[in-house]
Amino acid sequence: MNQWSADLLADHDADRADFAGILAHALRDHAAGRGELTDLLGLEPAALSALAARWCPGLALPSLMPLSAVPLEQADIVTLLLWRGGRSGDEARWLAAILARRSLEARHLWEDLGLPSRAHLGRLIERHFPRLHAANTRNMRWKRFFYRQICTDNGGAMCLAPHCDDCAEKPVCFGPDTD
Repeated sequence: MNQWSADLLADHDADRADFAGILAHALRDHAAGRGELTDLLGLEPAALSALAARWCPGLALPSLMPLSAVPLEQADIVTLLLWRGGRSGDEARWLAAILARRSLEARHLWEDLGLPSRAHLGRLIERHFPRLHAANTRNMRWKRFFYRQICTDNGGAMCLAPHCDDCAEKPVCFGPDTD
């Protein structure tokens, strides 16, 4: 097997584990009464069923309700990921919707996805949105990076200071990945 084939197989295995883990986390949230599965993942029933069929064959999903109205900021994050991410296809669309929806939660994005670490989230984003991953040259936390990109694209300012180097919250936004 050549290196390209080995890398492709490794990416496929990582995607299977990541999508299964994200779905399992959302199913636990749903079972705990935290919302409809479609709303927890930001996916319409058909998309959620297709994701489960591809990455978790044989998984019996609960009855799926239609997706509730999507908040504007969630739609903005989906647009950012798909427009600037560098990939298209089902996985990119599904993951963009999931990342956008889970970005609305209060904890770290990797925690709200059920991933083991921030570094793990970085690798997932790198596989599916390589251009956006490459744009995060200063290792900004992903949720904050998404919002900063949207604010910058819209001519707004997220930080209190004109530049991150001058902002009192810089240590909160930037930091090393830990596994």
